[in-house]
Amino acid sequence: MTAQHIINSLEFARKSLEIRDTIAHSDLQRAKDLLTPETESLNWRLSGEVSADKKARLHLTLTGNAAVPCQRCLEPMLIALNISSEFILVKDESEVPPEEDDVEDHDYIVADAEMDVLQLVEDEILLALPYAPKHEINDCAVKAEVNELKAPNPFAALRDFKVVKS
Repeated sequence: MTAQHIINSLEFARKSLEIRDTIAHSDLQRAKDLLTPETESLNWRLSGEVSADKKARLHLTLTGNAAVPCQRCLEPMLIALNISSEFILVKDESEVPPEEDDVEDHDYIVADAEMDVLQLVEDEILLALPYAPKHEINDCAVKAEVNELKAPNPFAALRDFKVVKS
């Protein structure tokens, strides 16, 4: 089992600290049911800083291959994860600007004296996984024709009205 990483997020950023570790498929409490055993260990690194605008920030990078079941054939499908996220720490949710005012679309986290880093890592993994993963049709183990839902052509009924000039 992976070591538990609990940090004081504000102090971590102010001191420009950094931690790194690997996390195994079996250690992901919320994501392990979405992943197949072919998932490799994922490497992550969290670093803190206080930027020039005096805002405490956390930078999370995560790399590795996650395997999820294809929704067509149910065979494992590898997804290369290369996540790089930046979070601005705020004292409480009232400091998070409304979406329409945040022109740069930052991610905010409420500063916590006992922040569980592995929860943050798992959140980012969950956000990176596709909702309904499917192999490309040529790579899928399902060899039969896949009947995709296709909307009928709205102009097909007009074909009968077409005048053919002789």
